[in-house]
Amino acid sequence: MSSFAFARTASTMSNNIVTSVSFKFSDQALKTMERRIMEGMFEMGIDMAAQARRNAPVLTSALRNSIRVEEDGYVVYVKAGGNVHGHQIDYALKREYENNAHPWTRYYMKRAQESIMTGDYMTKYFKGVTK
Repeated sequence: MSSFAFARTASTMSNNIVTSVSFKFSDQALKTMERRIMEGMFEMGIDMAAQARRNAPVLTSALRNSIRVEEDGYVVYVKAGGNVHGHQIDYALKREYENNAHPWTRYYMKRAQESIMTGDYMTKYFKGVTK
């Protein structure tokens, strides 16, 4: 089955004959692309979360253990902190921007995002959509 539907038309507009070819993705092709895009976004989230865990400061491992990937409709979140398994981790945001004892661990989420969005990341995460 083709991914595209083609239509040829001819029409008269203001005494000019216009011919055109239009095409659109088939419903199945759109569903396949949507699925592949969501799979790619989730895979990006998993890789980003893994890198954020490596970047994050460690005292009790609670912050690292709080880093997770969540999906809500068409949005993928990489989250740190909050209520995780009944434990409140309320310093995740502060540690993103401040850590006087271990300043190299600041920006653990930002650096994780930057690390996965390098090179040809579109091809890596969106196979079958971009190429």
